[in-house]
Amino acid sequence: MTQSTIHEQKKLNVAMMQDGARRAYALPIALHKANALSVMYTDWYDRPDKIERYLAMGLKWVAPHMASKLTARKEPQLRNARICSWPITTLQNRLANRRYDSEADYYLYVAERDAKKIMHHQYHHANMLLGCIRNLHPKLLADARSQGIITVGDQIIAPATEEILQAKRQVQRWPDWQPDVIEKNVRAFVDFEEQSWANLDHILSMSEYVKQTLIQSGVNESRITLLPYPMDTSLYNPSDRSTRPKNRPVRVGFVGAVNLRKGAPEFLETAKRFDKRQAQFVMVGANHLNPDKLAPYQDHVQLVGKVPMQQITQWLDQFDIFFFPTTCEGSAGSVLEAMAMGLPIVTTPNAGSQVRDGIEGRIVSCADLDGYHEAIAQLIEEPDKRLAMGNAARERAMQFDMTWYQKALVSTLENFLHQ
Repeated sequence: MTQSTIHEQKKLNVAMMQDGARRAYALPIALHKANALSVMYTDWYDRPDKIERYLAMGLKWVAPHMASKLTARKEPQLRNARICSWPITTLQNRLANRRYDSEADYYLYVAERDAKKIMHHQYHHANMLLGCIRNLHPKLLADARSQGIITVGDQIIAPATEEILQAKRQVQRWPDWQPDVIEKNVRAFVDFEEQSWANLDHILSMSEYVKQTLIQSGVNESRITLLPYPMDTSLYNPSDRSTRPKNRPVRVGFVGAVNLRKGAPEFLETAKRFDKRQAQFVMVGANHLNPDKLAPYQDHVQLVGKVPMQQITQWLDQFDIFFFPTTCEGSAGSVLEAMAMGLPIVTTPNAGSQVRDGIEGRIVSCADLDGYHEAIAQLIEEPDKRLAMGNAARERAMQFDMTWYQKALVSTLENFLHQ
């Protein structure tokens, strides 16, 4: 065997399963720029003269919202990348969603169908398979390993056991606030994740919170690598908050699904503790809570509802403080966006954020209403500290840019390859 052959075998060559347009295609972009992406498998990707384009043109007459979302599945930086998609199957899957009892059952069905597609393509001669753990079927992982392909899973949220634990705590704290969807939508992932972990060589964790919950779930720490997700701060241009009138109420904002998992009741209860002349509380996101439970808070919180993605930065720019009392995440994207917009953050350890307590904001234990009130009150009363923490938050977000991420991701995967 020649030295050139050995070198070629050791060159990183990744087949990646991409979940929709997750994180604006950050992982495949990083790999493609490093010439390490063998192929990106995905359910749908919009390209000129491909079947997706024509299917979307037809869909816009019968399902315009779906057509709009699918048409947005593209990224100029992946223009020359090898992309393998199955749009016909995707449409069939979406129709099949109506036949399944739960969201989890549907996603497990999709994972199995996608696994068959990928195995049929023989991984495009890659030496590594990478994807989100809840998208990579254990059968696919086992097949890849049997062919000597290194398997790497990205744990995009805390394990299902942790998600269920936190959900039960929230239901106990806030009974009848939201229909119990955890048993239907999360329970099925418990066995799936355990089987996936058993067939993975390495696991990427985007936050220390996820890493610790993986360890608590029985995953050996030596198999876990901490790798936060990136943020393109060039897309976020905050206005100068130091020039805002000092006599107006401070705006405390939230962006995300208004539900139990993300701590919506805690946000609402905290808002009630403040004089409206002192602070205005705003929640941007689709509501999943019982409307009867929201009624007592209508005079204390502005519930905006769901808005288009392109309007998120406009709302963030209006805020002075970002308050996100979540109980379970992977690494909350809304917190990183708020940091990029120069906002001081009040959140929990379970947000999996890059916020350091006392520097970019405050980290308060889940469901600690007194702690939330104290942290927000301090930021309201000390505008200089509020501005300093907001500036520090933006600087912190800028550290995790795409240049950093490409180097960190490729270096991590190359280390896996050469172990």
